[in-house]
Amino acid sequence: MTNRRNFIKQMATVGIVSNIPGVLSSQNKFSQNKSLMSLNNDTENLDMTNDLPFEVGVSMVDITPPVGFPLYGYPSKPSTGIKDPLYAKAIVFKQGKTKGALVICNLLGIPRDLSRIVRERAQNETGIPFQNISISATHTHTSPGITESFKEYALRESANKLTDEDKKGYFTKLINGVTTSIISANSNTSKVEITSGIGQAPGISFNRRYLMTDGRVRFNPGRNNPNIVRPSGPVDPDVSFVLFRKQGQNRYSSSLTVFSSHYVRDATEFSSDYPHFIQQRFNELFGNQHVSVFGLGPCGNINTVNAMNASTENADVKVKKFGYILADAVNNVLPKEINRNPSLEIVSKIIYLPIQDYTKEELEWSGEEGEQLYNERSFLNHRRRLKISIWGVQPPLEKLRMYEAVAPAVSGDVWYLPVEIHVFKLDQETAIVTMPSELFVEFGIDIKKRSPFANTMLIELANADIAYLPTIQGFKEGDYEAINSRLIPGSGEKMIDSAIEILESLKKQ
Repeated sequence: MTNRRNFIKQMATVGIVSNIPGVLSSQNKFSQNKSLMSLNNDTENLDMTNDLPFEVGVSMVDITPPVGFPLYGYPSKPSTGIKDPLYAKAIVFKQGKTKGALVICNLLGIPRDLSRIVRERAQNETGIPFQNISISATHTHTSPGITESFKEYALRESANKLTDEDKKGYFTKLINGVTTSIISANSNTSKVEITSGIGQAPGISFNRRYLMTDGRVRFNPGRNNPNIVRPSGPVDPDVSFVLFRKQGQNRYSSSLTVFSSHYVRDATEFSSDYPHFIQQRFNELFGNQHVSVFGLGPCGNINTVNAMNASTENADVKVKKFGYILADAVNNVLPKEINRNPSLEIVSKIIYLPIQDYTKEELEWSGEEGEQLYNERSFLNHRRRLKISIWGVQPPLEKLRMYEAVAPAVSGDVWYLPVEIHVFKLDQETAIVTMPSELFVEFGIDIKKRSPFANTMLIELANADIAYLPTIQGFKEGDYEAINSRLIPGSGEKMIDSAIEILESLKKQ
């Protein structure tokens, strides 16, 4: 915590070279126990890394579907217009022989197949190793539905059986658009200087889970519900950022900003929500050439509604204000110094975590519209059905077993799901971490407290779409997020522990 407090005060970083002992090169083999870890770096002449130019390329590609394409949701509904475009925004990092890409899309989530197909194609086109690419989503609820129909498309794509309709359809446009964002960013890299820091935006995000007078915890209990006792968890006001400025220029050309909160508005028109207005404000501050990339921090239990306050605000007014507050939080704490010694390292690690089980009777129940399985709100009962066998927004457990999980080698043993964790080390005080799932905010707070990097930016919803992931305490408290989950309790804690292991190894060198 001392490093983090000093960092917030100083708002400047310096970098050193590092390597992870015992980790195989990304271009060779994988480790043998229940994880694979790869250090995506040339291991020769590491003492010269600081002297190599640090380059960044950015790109934004429009991935907005045509009006009428189904919106996210179950059941889905057709879109009626476009408030603002949806983008795939890519940042390509390059130093010496190390290259990597961070892509963030204005989508609800990133299906594993979308990540896989795009990363395979981008590797072929750019030479960036597959495991050096991470793709995540901003979780905008005014985005297209990419659910079971995309899985069916991916199966046809893998079998080389795409139809003419497939080739002309939105899913092909989406894949091409996300891939192009990486290719374009890779083609326009230039030497940059880095500014890294943490701003503050208190009072705009709220924990949406509340302790009620009956002793239970309930998500979104309604404004001014008289049975609310208090919020059941914290919020995270940190606005973490990295700004990039091309050498010889006075203005920042691009940025990455991370904040933890769900969307502001829900509607039938496509919109990227508040990231659109972060982009707009940064263009006002830094010029129209500036590309703002927004990464969603852990916010599975965080939204923009204060249920203990009766006042409401027009959504279109609120969403702009929200974006501007975040952009100004960055601008208000801009450090005067720059990082002159970045040292890029990229680590990919896959851990295998148990998915939840279900009985034969539960599977049969989930496909019927009969009696409730538990004495709970009908909304929660419906979510249980979706979790087990009905593909609503995220793949259910039955489909995860079919397509993504590792089947038990011994009858009766657990099913494991591959979970990928990325760490992009930019310098001695700045690291970007990505991992899948809608993580509870406590995970973001925890990793920042424990990380040896003063500015540790955790981005959720990366490379697989596996619904919510509460803390162990959140699972005990139950309700929506706990029910709409796929991994067993304790999985999020293991993911954070794995990320910390990587961060500490990088810091020691």
